[in-house]
Amino acid sequence: MKRKNIMRILSLATAFMLAGCGGGNGKDTAEKTGDSKGAASESQAAGESEGEVKIPIIITTGANDAMDIQMKEVVEDFNREYKGKYQMEVEYLAGASDDYRSKLKMLNASNSLPALIQVGPEPAFYDLLVENDRLVDVAPYLEADPEWKGQLMPQGIEAFTREDGKMYLIPSAGLQLSGFYYNKELFEQAGIETFPETWDDFWKACDKLKEAGIPALSLHTTETAWCPMLLATAYLGGTEEGQKFMAQQFPDNFDTPEFKEAVEVLKKQFDYTTSDAVGGTYALAANNFFSGNTAMIANGPWMMSSLTDPDYASEGFADKVGYAKYPGDVMIGSMEQSSWCITTDHGQDVIDGAVEFMKFYTKPVYSTKRAVEAGELSSVVDFPQDEYDKMIPPMKNCVDASSDVSIVLPSYQTKWDPVSQNDVFGREIPNLVSGSITVDEFIQMMNEGAAQYKQDIE
Repeated sequence: MKRKNIMRILSLATAFMLAGCGGGNGKDTAEKTGDSKGAASESQAAGESEGEVKIPIIITTGANDAMDIQMKEVVEDFNREYKGKYQMEVEYLAGASDDYRSKLKMLNASNSLPALIQVGPEPAFYDLLVENDRLVDVAPYLEADPEWKGQLMPQGIEAFTREDGKMYLIPSAGLQLSGFYYNKELFEQAGIETFPETWDDFWKACDKLKEAGIPALSLHTTETAWCPMLLATAYLGGTEEGQKFMAQQFPDNFDTPEFKEAVEVLKKQFDYTTSDAVGGTYALAANNFFSGNTAMIANGPWMMSSLTDPDYASEGFADKVGYAKYPGDVMIGSMEQSSWCITTDHGQDVIDGAVEFMKFYTKPVYSTKRAVEAGELSSVVDFPQDEYDKMIPPMKNCVDASSDVSIVLPSYQTKWDPVSQNDVFGREIPNLVSGSITVDEFIQMMNEGAAQYKQDIE
């Protein structure tokens, strides 16, 4: 399905990744990963460890994320196939991304991380783990198994291979691109025929919705203000200067004309939202969209499963929903966000089991399912036309948009320091929206947050 276009889009995304990945010289972890390159550990060969090897992992369940649902299915299949040898020991965490990251940081403090973790959205935490020898170098395992390596996107392999040849993030088999979900029924009520392709037309559409008594946008201010920040950074990426800004890893100067415009857009969004947006959570913002209270929400294809889930949306709701690129022919996606790491907090038998699970997880059959169910498009696995034909309308929109987009930006969560994101965003975005602080004051606080982070790591 538009395979050449998909490969071109993924190459665009890789260009941004290479600006911030692949560097550094993490300490040697050979003594922890051994030279087995995927073979059974010496203790197993000697019969010291018998029975099933337990491989701990945490899967979140709070956001009804299609990727988490898919992971649960793969775990169940793996446990059946490897019964008696390996067993995934799952902790289901009833929370969203913030809860997962907080849990990992707590476990890290006691050297008791799960065997498999996702740290892409927290680049500073990832760097800390690499520096402290807490992650396994998976490059030797990939080189020892060409079949597995061939199932992973070469763009990810290139981006995640560090200067010293090591690799701690396991490349995924695909990439998800975020855009806009929109309620076609509410658009029609406001006299809007198609999703706007320019920012001028976007704000005009927001005005029309507001005049019709319909909040245009589902927004929130907690959890790094994910939905409004997607929109703001999409706007930022509409210019060459903004794209260069987004390519930086841990920028220390947010006082630029392009970022200032993005903050103005961040503030402006809240003129078109619900009264509970300030202080609200992502779950509340999503529920406002599912309930038909708002006309649009910025998010990725992992939310598709909720459109047909009776616990979240009414019957037939998916038929009312469209999916589009951000104005200016922009979408946002980072391979880091869906990539896994193997930790060194466990014995070699557990590490070997985690490697076997990742080989299982990236089999083409599961990559195809993730493409169909979660919009994770691949440059190495063909997208079946018959599966496309069976998709709900918004997922078809997503595949079409992702296959034909001009600008692919990285996610701000993988690029900006944690102090600015976790402290400044949570504390000051409500103040920015209310007018208690100005745009310039907000930017100054971002700079202070970046400086504080730099000081903390020195």
